[in-house]
Amino acid sequence: MTQKDAWWWAFLGVLVVAVFAHVLLPRYDWKEVRDPNAVSVLVYDKWTGRMQRAIYDDKGQLSVLNVYVPF
Repeated sequence: MTQKDAWWWAFLGVLVVAVFAHVLLPRYDWKEVRDPNAVSVLVYDKWTGRMQRAIYDDKGQLSVLNVYVPF
């Protein structure tokens, strides 16, 4: 095995680990918040740090708020 072959195997190993990390580590985390007349869904993007809230009222109407970036 030459040094060039070792670099290709290392690159392939990093690529395989990256693919498995992408599959196993979820990007989005969500939480359901129940209010007396509505249900809110909070979605948090772990990779970019953004969050968004969607509110479903008791009539089933959807109200989506803007994307919030904390910093």
